[in-house]
Parts: sequence; structure tokens; C-alpha cells
Amino acid sequence: MKIGSSDISAAYIGSTAINKVYIGSTEVWSSMDADYAAILNYATTQGYTLPSASQQTLQNQLVVDLKAAGVWSKLDTFAVFATDGDSDFALIDWINLSQYTAYNSPTFTSNDGFTGDGVSAYIDTNFNPSTSGVNYTLDDASFGGVKTINTIDFAYLTGNSSAGKNCLRGVSSGNNRINQGNNNFSPTADFSSFYFVGIHRDSSTTGAFSYGNSITTASASSQSIDNLTQFVLRGGGAYASYGARMFWMGGELIAENSDFYTAWDNYYTAL
Repeated sequence: MKIGSSDISAAYIGSTAINKVYIGSTEVWSSMDADYAAILNYATTQGYTLPSASQQTLQNQLVVDLKAAGVWSKLDTFAVFATDGDSDFALIDWINLSQYTAYNSPTFTSNDGFTGDGVSAYIDTNFNPSTSGVNYTLDDASFGGVKTINTIDFAYLTGNSSAGKNCLRGVSSGNNRINQGNNNFSPTADFSSFYFVGIHRDSSTTGAFSYGNSITTASASSQSIDNLTQFVLRGGGAYASYGARMFWMGGELIAENSDFYTAWDNYYTAL
């Protein structure tokens, strides 16, 4: 939509942003990023409760910021659990327009995400990096997310049914592995006191941990990609009692980590 020859990029009634304009039932203009609009359309067709209008603006900006940072194009799966939409909306895979599955009733808290019970509750992303990974490959890979605690807890933020090759505790000691089963990544700095954590692999011998907007290098060994779906709040038979606000999996994001963290932090602090 234009005023004269100029495209309209934003519209307001007073101080309230207008996201879409309709003539009758036909949408004639949208300020939203097309990929975020597709997420809302998917949720609507599924009958989910959408986030509030103000939060839709924030989530749209998150997508825009991730694209500008070069993160979005490297993601194979991405979910924002911290939302004021319903729990079904919180389980949407924003990249694939599909659904994560919550098992044994992890507790959903609006704007804060899902919390495990330390016994049996977890989330299955239904994403198998071995069969569905596009950006995620053996030596170009990352996964991680946002915890609801910033203290040492040895439960897994993410893992799979074997807890073998793809697991992240978000603490500096033991069982932090990406595409390797026999050797742990060895971080060069402690990262237990950060909410935003990730693990990256950029070659057969090197990788990194991300914690907040910082990076610490790590070593790797060649193994293989687990042919298993990735879990959140579970690794093997170990279940987290804390919560998760976001999860991602895709290509390595070492150079992009600081901007990724900033985009997330801008979103979450505005909730």
C-alpha cells in the first residue's frame, strides 16, 4: 500500500501500531514480516490462541532482527516458548510451521515458557537433525536455548533419548556434546551463570560455547549425527526441573552469537 508513490512501512492509530489493513475480508496491507505472518496464519488455522497484539509486534521484530543478524537463514528449527499466546502456540516450530510435542505435562507459564518436573516431563521437538537437517551438518552445527535459571544445574537443557552425542547442560563440567559421543567439549571459561547458552561446531576439531553474548572456544572429535529427534528439558533418562524459554537448532552461529543474544534479549525484556 502506498501514499502517492511512497510505500507505507508502518501505520498507527495514536500510539498503537496497526499490523494489517483489510477491505472487507481481504487483507490489502501488512506491516509484518512474511515469515512471521505465516506463523500467525498457521496458528489461526490450528485454532490456537494468538499472542496479544503488542506481543505480535515484538515477535515480528524478533524475526526481523534475526534475519538482519544472519541467524534466521541458518536455523533448522526454532521455538519461542516465552509468549502470552497459549501453550499450543508456544510449541510452534517457527521455521517448519509444525509442532513440538509436550510429554507428561511440563508446566506452561505465560511469557516464561515450559518448566520440567525433574521426573518425566519434557518437550520433543520432532526434529531429527540426521534426516531433516539442512543447515545442521556434522561440522557446521549448533543448538541451544534460554534457561529460566542462571545457577548451576546439571540437568539437561537439551538432549535426546540416548543422551549420547547431542546434549547440553549449560554448565562447564561434563556431558556437553555436539555430534560426538565419546568426548565432551572442553570450554575455556565457565558458563554456568548465564541464561542464554548454546554449543557450536565449525570443523571436525573445533567448536565453541555461547553464553550470553560471549563465546568460549572448545575442542571436538569426529563422530556422527544422532538419528534421533531432539528433546528440550531432557537428555536420556535425566529430566530438568527448571524451565526453557526458547530453543534453536541449525548451522553454527559463532560469529552471529552476539547479535542473536541481543535480538532475544530485546524481545524478552520487553515482555
